[in-house]
Amino acid sequence: MSDTNPTASIAIRTARPTDEAAVLDICLRTADRGQDGTQCYGDPRLPGFVWALPYLRFCPESALVVTCDEVVMGYCVAASDTVAYEDRLAAEWWPKLKVELQDFSATTAQDENVLAYILEAPRTPPHVTDLYPAHLHINLLPALQHGGHGSKLLRHQLQWLSNSGVAGVHLGVDPRNEGVTSFYGKFGFAEIGRMPSIVMGKRFA
Repeated sequence: MSDTNPTASIAIRTARPTDEAAVLDICLRTADRGQDGTQCYGDPRLPGFVWALPYLRFCPESALVVTCDEVVMGYCVAASDTVAYEDRLAAEWWPKLKVELQDFSATTAQDENVLAYILEAPRTPPHVTDLYPAHLHINLLPALQHGGHGSKLLRHQLQWLSNSGVAGVHLGVDPRNEGVTSFYGKFGFAEIGRMPSIVMGKRFA
């Protein structure tokens, strides 16, 4: 059940540069299997550096936020062309982060995982991107969870991707949070593999 005031004004809009701090914060506060990950990271920006902020920088047209009384409470970011997006990360984003974090020392396992991810710059395998070229991430703060707001936000994003002519979209689910797969299943997503994250895909055509 949603904890929002029933008279609150809920809206979905395209993200703005001024939303970056809020998006970073939401990514952190949902980074532990959908729960608050503040205690998991020595630098609170780390999860957002990988799974949120670059979408606002490189794919602003498909970066959506949901607001409650004009306060950003959730987001759904996407890249319509995963291969091109990862090319750009390799050329422009990962090198910048390596410089930004060169003096940072990991203090938690999660820190180490993110730093390793940045260094390795993994690519999505072709068997995924060939059929599901787009991908997305969605996160909402607890106050907007379970009130239908996530469904509306995801529906907006899927409509945008479909209208853009994308053939398919995929997303990843933490295996420790497997229960959320039923939510995506309602939108036509089905499991297509494990890497080890659960990869789910949806075709538009």
